[in-house]
Amino acid sequence: MSPAAPQSTNASRDLGNRVAEELAAGLFSGRYRPGEMLPKETELCDSFGMSRPSVRNGLQILSSLGIVRRISGKGTVVEEFREWNLLDPMVTRWMAEYAQPNPDFLAEIFEFRHATEPTIAALAARKATARDLLAMEEAFHGMEATLDGAEAGAEWDRTAFSDHDVAFHAAIYRATHNLVWAQLAHILRPSITLVVRTSNETAEELRDSLGRHRHLMECIRLRRPEDAEEAARRVMARTAFDLGITPDPDAGPGPAPNAQAPDDAPKKASPNRRA
Repeated sequence: MSPAAPQSTNASRDLGNRVAEELAAGLFSGRYRPGEMLPKETELCDSFGMSRPSVRNGLQILSSLGIVRRISGKGTVVEEFREWNLLDPMVTRWMAEYAQPNPDFLAEIFEFRHATEPTIAALAARKATARDLLAMEEAFHGMEATLDGAEAGAEWDRTAFSDHDVAFHAAIYRATHNLVWAQLAHILRPSITLVVRTSNETAEELRDSLGRHRHLMECIRLRRPEDAEEAARRVMARTAFDLGITPDPDAGPGPAPNAQAPDDAPKKASPNRRA
């Protein structure tokens, strides 16, 4: 009888993980919103075709990550976003896979990036090594080559473009050579991916943003921290426009930048979608 107990425990844990995964899809997509109650345990048992212990295991996983809170005698309530452990690898994976339809969650992620990436770009301009600059350049040329290929008639590969875009931003985080920022580049990769994949629609829409990314890279390479900070604001302003946060591609959710458009950006901005 003793060998059966671990098997039973493992099976219950696996089923609990499945429950947590299914509920995470609803939580991150916005089907269940902060402050709302999840369905009762009996309803979840019927919905998933699982036992109450399996459902409770799934809810416990979500509770341990700060996503929900169990209230004795009442049920399970969805916590506010600020309570969610967004730096946990499981949570960041769910963020990338399930949060795309959720505009509120997307706005929260963008707000973080808008507030921090200009500072990160300025630090990178002061501290980037030759290896850091090479990583940025390779990622940028990957974006450019993917777009050039699409415009030449090749099938548009949005996933490849997005992967290069993520690598570009991650390289800037790492170029700060700050332990915290460098770690955030790795941990927050799924959240960056989410914004990128949401905003990158078609090859035709990306030239303006590509010019902004080039200008940012050049400011970092030329050791111009203030210009790099402004260039990062322009990249974020483009993203804000693409996500519908602002009607002006040169004005982010904060004060509009004062700098002129970079020389290598097109004179007429197309309705790009970029992060």
